[in-house]
Amino acid sequence: MRNDSRELKLSEGGGSQLEWRVLEAVAAAGEAGILQKDIWRLLNIDSRKGSRIIKRLERMGLVAREEVVHRGRKMYLLKPTPKLKGMPKIPDELDRIPCFYCPLLISCGELTKIISCERMERWLLDSGSLEG
Repeated sequence: MRNDSRELKLSEGGGSQLEWRVLEAVAAAGEAGILQKDIWRLLNIDSRKGSRIIKRLERMGLVAREEVVHRGRKMYLLKPTPKLKGMPKIPDELDRIPCFYCPLLISCGELTKIISCERMERWLLDSGSLEG
């Protein structure tokens, strides 16, 4: 039996960046939609990996897949759902914070762990936030 709470979360780690890029492309296409094959080309991913991502996002209710015939071939048109349209957009500045994509985030429940995190310290130094 599937854990529904797990199913409703975007992947942790590197996979989530790819999921977000797919969501951004679908949202940018709007109601006109975007062909699934165009997503693969845009993000430079193979159809097998891309299909897994799309199916996951579809199960989460973020993307709708519509079967269409394009140039005589069956394809899928991806469109944003109301749930995707209602999601807040993370400002680019926040998207660069390493915590959002860190696979160790779950273990950082205490402030002392965050303060002593090497990745966070490196990001702060690189971004100039610790100058002075």
